[in-house]
Amino acid sequence: MLKRFFGIRANRQAMPLRPERLSFIQSLALGLMALALLAAFSGACSNRAPVEPTQPAAAVVDPIAASLPAGLTPLLQIGIGLSSQCGLQEGGRVVCQGNDYYLRPTMLLATAKFQQVSVGREYACGLRLDGTITCWGSSEYDKNAPPAGQFTLVSAGKQHACALDTAGYAQCWGWDWDGRATPPAGVAFADIAAGGVHSCGLTPKGALQCWGKNSRGQADSHSGPFQSLSLGIRNTCALRPDDTAWCQGDDAAGQSSPPPGDFTQIAAGELHTCGLRPEGRLECWGGGFGAELAEPDGIFSAVSGGWSTFCALKPGGYPVCWRYQSNSVAPLPLPELTFIVSAVTEIQQPIELLSWPGGGLAVVQREGTIALCLAADQSPCAVGAKPPLLDLTDRTDSSTIEGGMLSAALDPDFDRSPFLYVYYTVQADPRKARLSRFPIADGQVAKTEELVVLEQPMPSTTHFGGAIRFGPDGMLYLGLGENGAFFKDSQNLASLRGKMVRIDVRGATPQRPYQVPADNPYLATDGARPEIWAYGLRNPWRMSFDTAGRLWVGDVGDKRVEEVSIITVGGNYGWPVFEGNLCYGEEAQCAALTDAEPPVITYTQEEGCAIIWGGQYRGAALPQLAGAYIFGDFCSGRLWALTSDETSGWQRRLLATADIRILSFGADATGEMYVLALNQPVLTLESVLFADPGSESPAAGQ
Repeated sequence: MLKRFFGIRANRQAMPLRPERLSFIQSLALGLMALALLAAFSGACSNRAPVEPTQPAAAVVDPIAASLPAGLTPLLQIGIGLSSQCGLQEGGRVVCQGNDYYLRPTMLLATAKFQQVSVGREYACGLRLDGTITCWGSSEYDKNAPPAGQFTLVSAGKQHACALDTAGYAQCWGWDWDGRATPPAGVAFADIAAGGVHSCGLTPKGALQCWGKNSRGQADSHSGPFQSLSLGIRNTCALRPDDTAWCQGDDAAGQSSPPPGDFTQIAAGELHTCGLRPEGRLECWGGGFGAELAEPDGIFSAVSGGWSTFCALKPGGYPVCWRYQSNSVAPLPLPELTFIVSAVTEIQQPIELLSWPGGGLAVVQREGTIALCLAADQSPCAVGAKPPLLDLTDRTDSSTIEGGMLSAALDPDFDRSPFLYVYYTVQADPRKARLSRFPIADGQVAKTEELVVLEQPMPSTTHFGGAIRFGPDGMLYLGLGENGAFFKDSQNLASLRGKMVRIDVRGATPQRPYQVPADNPYLATDGARPEIWAYGLRNPWRMSFDTAGRLWVGDVGDKRVEEVSIITVGGNYGWPVFEGNLCYGEEAQCAALTDAEPPVITYTQEEGCAIIWGGQYRGAALPQLAGAYIFGDFCSGRLWALTSDETSGWQRRLLATADIRILSFGADATGEMYVLALNQPVLTLESVLFADPGSESPAAGQ
């Protein structure tokens, strides 16, 4: 069948799987076991919300801040990790993006509203509007849950975190190596920060007290006074009351030797430290690994430091990020899209989503149920909370890794023909796949009135296909897989396996559940199944019609390529002679098959292992994607847009990479798209701040 990511206050997904060709949910199962652990950490900065710098009267107004691209959401707070960036938006929502597998806020941050957030190594915590703390990330490092009660500040460090309660006392949790999570008792603090191997706090009078590892003098106490605090991995930095910078600890790269002059904010990383001057200009110091020292030009309102990565906010809330690496300073563009939670309830294996008559979305689940989600009277999702719209678990064979309830579609003439069509594998010997129709009355599906439209023997355990769609011609299209062991049937017109089936279900009765349309291409071909519209498919897991009436299919490949094709009447798509655009069989066979339809685009398994077709974007929330075709990959979590022009032809553009296992896509009545992923809530796509439209980047080492 088929084979995460977001933006947080400073301190700190899944690698593409490369299995031998496995079937979709086999790859799915392997994906859960084979995720690589991402190491490393980036230093914790002060976790206060950024302070707007005092602007001189003659300050230059940054034109970029006043003209952000349409649809982008500004950030109030910025934070980063080794491979993730996180942000706090207006309204209290936290968004995170990047490659840290453990920092997956989708399941926790659906409805939570935050006032501050902090990210550590594979672990993040947020301070909610009500003062409570929510944390997420690696369970290996989350040795203790955050304390109950109300707090004013939280800071996540390297495998530990600390917070200040309403009385100013520090509480820490997590790993307590060298006492990093054991703050002094009975001492009240005004600020706190968790670093790489130590933690520190500032008393109300500005004295510095630290605890934890003190290998480089980073945890020495100091009378100060200081007014703000930022911790790196093995150093500690602060601002004095006169706004000059002070640091202690590891200074091997000069990261603890700040330049003279005033700063409004300071952010410590591992080998670098950056400060924000009163006029909003950035100045950084430190080095190491041969990395050149540079910072972006422009006016900024906040800066945040991580391991070797830093981000700064422009006055309008626009982030600019850069990374210090060997012999260079690399601009770090942010992805254009992110995945945003739409529903709280986690769904194990959501396979299909469709707009439900009367409001809401219906979620098809592989085990054999369809549940109502996101309806006006459901807050916010009824999956698991109420009886499902349809429960076929007693008939559905979900015991195989790819079997189960695989697709559903409503009759296109629903007002006059209120029917639901469902495609699922059946508990039978031998195994078979079934297309059935169910009537709907008063919003309820009549399970007992199932009309079996079509059945196809599928003895093997894989490649059942999985999509039913109604075309603009009113016909029902069903994409059937070649059922694994029967892969040669894809070229056999006497079998429906590996085919695109097209039938007329209007006026169906038990005696005649469907008719074969008169314009089907093989209606008069001896020995051919007349239901066939096209053939030579491997495993057409998801498909869709576009506004021009074309049928698009994402056909899952074997060991080398994934493909996107436009299905044409009578077309032969080559499997198993061709895999995508590559010869799969004998060279002589490939040479002889001269009429095989080429795919629109392919991608290799360097980029993923199972294509998940989404369809044409028809919503209004993402105008930059109007008319584009969206698809993703199950293994790598990559999401692409496919567009064309007269000069370049079809081109795909990477939109985002997420630590999720994409199973399917869906759309609501307005055309907004939803992403269905393994063990996730329902997700939507949303614009986030991405590559700087002003093209301002670090001055050196570009």
